[in-house]
Amino acid sequence: MEHILYWIWLTTKFRIAATYVTRLFERFDSIEDIYFSKSYNNIYGINEKERALLLDKDLTKAKQVMERVSQLGGRIVVYDNENYPQILKNIPDPPYLLYIMGKLPELDDVLTIGVVGTRRSSDYGNLVTERICADLTDAGAVTVNGLASGIDAVGAWTTIERGGISVGVIGCGIDKVYPRDNSELYTAMTERGCIMSEFPPGTPPIGSNFPIRNRIIAGLSRGVLVTEAPPKSGALITARFALENNRDVFAVPRDVTNTQFTGTNILIQHGAKLVMNADDILSEYPYAKRVTPKRENAPKRKRGSGKREQEQAAEKTETTPQSALKASSAPKAPSAQKNENRGKLTDTDERIIAMLKKADMQIDEISRGADIAAGELNTRLIMLEMKGYVKRLPGGRYQLKT
Repeated sequence: MEHILYWIWLTTKFRIAATYVTRLFERFDSIEDIYFSKSYNNIYGINEKERALLLDKDLTKAKQVMERVSQLGGRIVVYDNENYPQILKNIPDPPYLLYIMGKLPELDDVLTIGVVGTRRSSDYGNLVTERICADLTDAGAVTVNGLASGIDAVGAWTTIERGGISVGVIGCGIDKVYPRDNSELYTAMTERGCIMSEFPPGTPPIGSNFPIRNRIIAGLSRGVLVTEAPPKSGALITARFALENNRDVFAVPRDVTNTQFTGTNILIQHGAKLVMNADDILSEYPYAKRVTPKRENAPKRKRGSGKREQEQAAEKTETTPQSALKASSAPKAPSAQKNENRGKLTDTDERIIAMLKKADMQIDEISRGADIAAGELNTRLIMLEMKGYVKRLPGGRYQLKT
């Protein structure tokens, strides 16, 4: 117990950063040596104020933190513990202490893929993320996310619902659920994976914490998938950390006319691998150990109750006149709805539909028969699926819905 107390004492010492801890370990051999030392002179980067903090050996705060973690039913994993993920030790500034809710899975040998993106995800982004994460989970991958709204939550829920393991890295204490709409997801992840943080219980979700936690998402992942990302976003920060730590970066392309989520296209310009499906990711890790999903009693999300759905409803209310809103809420006959959608189809969509009228087909068959490039075809199939025209079948085949 004392060993962990010394780690808490050090890492909560007025928020001494990981860089300071690293400098101390360049001088001392163990956490005990640091704690019991009576001198911290001649240590590069440690000033007089910080020396005074280190000379204060009071463990009261550390004991309070440990007691709080115990009350929450959590655990603490320190840097020199055998259960600490080796994959995380390999980054330049690893967290020296992890507060964990749930069961920390074996992360060193298995395929871990970070899943990040915008908090204000589109229907397109949600659908692509669900599809890729479902196939990743079925193939035995563990997903890592920031437990944020939008893409992170979609990826985590998809993994959990399919019986897989998901790890959430948060920018606050493990006794805080942020955003509050993710309370159900928080619970589900502690049952089928874990929530972790380097911040002690009680730490609020302040903005400066999130870029810090992004390095942990990248550090735990062999590769990071970015689905939708504005030019300045936390998802791009995570991608940068991944590149700096020799992790792979995968990006789902967006329509070049979409100026909101150009971040993924920029990543591709700078060397990220363009992905259209899970196989584009899985092919990079043929020898990675896989985790068999356990579908029995897998938690299920309550559809339509999330923050994104509420935001979309609010946006619709704000931008639609009341008279138009009332008119749009009136149910339409199925034939009228289909005719309305039919009018919005492109010539490319019509060619795809014409091919699928012949038989169920795989994407490469449609591509050859309709003479459509695979990248464009993948996007159009997703849009047709969202409109209710086609259905994706197991094995990557597509079927025309009647």
